[in-house]
Amino acid sequence: MSLPDILFITSGLLVLAMTAASICRHLPIPYTVLLVILGLLVNYFADDIDILKLHDFKNVQLTPDLVIFIFLPALVFESALSLDARALLKNIVPILMLAIVGMLISVALVGVGIWWSLGLPIVIALLFGSLISATDPVAVVALFKELGVSRRLNILVEGESLMNDATAIVLFNILLLMLTASHFSFTDGMQAVERFCIVFLGGILVGMVISIAISELLVRLYHGNESIPVVLSLAIAYTSFIAAEHELHVSGVMAVLSAAICLNIFGLSRMSKRTIENIHTTWEFVVLIFNSLLFVLIGLSVDLMELASYWQPILWAVLAVYVARAVGVYFLVPVTTRLFALEKIGLAEQHIMWWGGLKGGLAIAIVLSVPDSLPEKKLLVVLTLGVVLVSLLLNASTIRSLMHFLKMDLLVKHEQGELKQGMQRVYQSVDKVLQGFTQLNLLEPKLEAQVAFKLHQTLGADEISLSDEQLMRQAHLHAIRAEAQEIEHLYDIGLVNYYTLVTFKDILRVDQKHSGDYLKNTGVGWVQPTYVLDVEKMIIRILSRSYWTQGLLLRYQTSRFANKILHDIAGILMAHKSLEAIEKMVAEGFNEQLVAPLKAIYEQRLQRRQDRLLYFSTNYPLFYQQYEAFIFHKVALRFALKLVHQSHEDGIISAKVFALISKKLASSLKELDSFKISLHTGERQDWITKVPLFQDLPVDFLKSMASRATYVNFLPNDVIFDQGNNSNSLYIITSGIAEIFTTNESGSEQISKLSEGELISKYTLSHVITFKVVAKTFVTCLCLTEHDIFQFSFENSDFSQRLQQLKN
Repeated sequence: MSLPDILFITSGLLVLAMTAASICRHLPIPYTVLLVILGLLVNYFADDIDILKLHDFKNVQLTPDLVIFIFLPALVFESALSLDARALLKNIVPILMLAIVGMLISVALVGVGIWWSLGLPIVIALLFGSLISATDPVAVVALFKELGVSRRLNILVEGESLMNDATAIVLFNILLLMLTASHFSFTDGMQAVERFCIVFLGGILVGMVISIAISELLVRLYHGNESIPVVLSLAIAYTSFIAAEHELHVSGVMAVLSAAICLNIFGLSRMSKRTIENIHTTWEFVVLIFNSLLFVLIGLSVDLMELASYWQPILWAVLAVYVARAVGVYFLVPVTTRLFALEKIGLAEQHIMWWGGLKGGLAIAIVLSVPDSLPEKKLLVVLTLGVVLVSLLLNASTIRSLMHFLKMDLLVKHEQGELKQGMQRVYQSVDKVLQGFTQLNLLEPKLEAQVAFKLHQTLGADEISLSDEQLMRQAHLHAIRAEAQEIEHLYDIGLVNYYTLVTFKDILRVDQKHSGDYLKNTGVGWVQPTYVLDVEKMIIRILSRSYWTQGLLLRYQTSRFANKILHDIAGILMAHKSLEAIEKMVAEGFNEQLVAPLKAIYEQRLQRRQDRLLYFSTNYPLFYQQYEAFIFHKVALRFALKLVHQSHEDGIISAKVFALISKKLASSLKELDSFKISLHTGERQDWITKVPLFQDLPVDFLKSMASRATYVNFLPNDVIFDQGNNSNSLYIITSGIAEIFTTNESGSEQISKLSEGELISKYTLSHVITFKVVAKTFVTCLCLTEHDIFQFSFENSDFSQRLQQLKN
């Protein structure tokens, strides 16, 4: 087929798809299902209608390379780019159970079902099970975005769909090897398990490496040119997929998934809000095109007459897939949540997970890659097309009705309150607008009363009455909305970074979810769990053991201190905005006594954050002043740049003036980014001489020791030292307070406190059987690593003897 023909057919398919998108607003079926139906109709009537050259459209078929290397990277990348990584981590256990264990169960059950019903060889039956059991990420993501399902349900199904392709492809290749190889031994089976781990984890690693590398390039090339990040995001998606799938033979989907998450963390976190919005808008545009083409091509690939002749085998295959999916969902999900003490997944959500396990283009691409030499290939292709078609036409088109039957689309109690409050707010706002028009003599008073009366009837404003509990929740949601707007504003002007933004947004989502019980249970707010806390502690321990990592540890800890300051500054501003919102509600007639407990909570939050900043500024004045000047200087420059850009767009300043001012501001921002802030506190030798262990040692020896010592900083609740550290490092506390805990049968017990000038080491704590030292406040220590201690003990016998005396 010539290039002009390909372009003509592609354009025709896009016109058909966009027409379908417009029509679909008036039909009770999803957009993707309508595209498949249109593809089927074009394929069926192509030979009978020559006017529009439909027979040319019939020649366009899905191929494995088209799906795997063109459609899949873009569709998965866009989905992963907008995926909430924290929610994914929170639900990673049930997702992995469904994606791996559930997949294996499904393959076995589908294989046995096909072997029993159709009499195919067991390996052929299992081969079909491996290619049809994976839920297609493209089909699932497209449908769930259209339906607007709950956030957690979307994470579970979308996360499973994005991850289980690795299992499907590895199993498919193993079974294909069994068919083509002369023998398959136990050793081959062990190698297959090893291969699975390599494919799954290797894909993640490839995506991370490529994404981090291109993200660093992106940051260095980006100087306000918003096209560069968009183009490089496209490069990340396809480079990571092709390098993983084609070159290194690991999971391309896992590579794209990890690449998108890393781009969010390492790249977009350093971009402007406008640039991030442009990237997401571009990807939404790309996905619309690819989704439209993919589902039309699925319809074009199906010969209805041929499928009809195989209706009995297809029926058995569909039943086997449904049963296998049901076992995986209804058995694995409850067992997993109970076994790992996770939040319960309701039965209605399990029904949607079962019925929403759609099959799509990925299964078709895999089955088309079966060698033509396999006699059963035609039957496998027909069965796959049949199951995919039933999945899209039956499951996808009825899932909305199933949600209605399960009453998942009904408003719960707090949503009913939101509806009442929303209608009331709309009525009051429109009434105010109408009064304004009347005062300007643009609307006659009689017409105003008539319009207001009709609106009154439409909204049922007379019937609106909210309970105290509903009013209380609405007040809290109003305060949360004020917080959300403030943190978005702070990110927009550059006061907070992307990490602080997503942290607070996650906290606010938790607050919003639990707002009904917020005041009744805790009285102090819901605590958002930190998923990376254990990883951070592990990193700190690893870095603290070696001399060569001390510089890296210092930079890492300085960054943590800076983020903590940013967190508290943002929290103070957000608390002020919430209190202002509450005061405004009271001024507008809200019951002051009703919101008094809520106001007290925000005042407590404000006070806690102010106290933390005061403590930090008192104990680390130099660092605090430097960092405070740094962030607000950066905010001023970025805000000025934004104003200049707006002035140019409004035509207030010319292009030459805009270019000149922008260049000066951008140059100042670049210089500011290279500014380094230090957390060092005092002279190192002064601190060393204060410790009894080092007193009266030779001056030159102490100078050498001071030159090797490095500052290490810890946030509250960080583990500074524990018995399992296997390190002989020494820590001198130069600022803050630490606590020593010992573990016994009754649990963890505090035995003493350590303050400025005191020593932390295994030598000083050798009398305690099990212990750990935890930072109670912000703590800065002067550290001598295990390597340093060994070297200095060898150089000075007096010092070595003192260490032995401490130990004994």
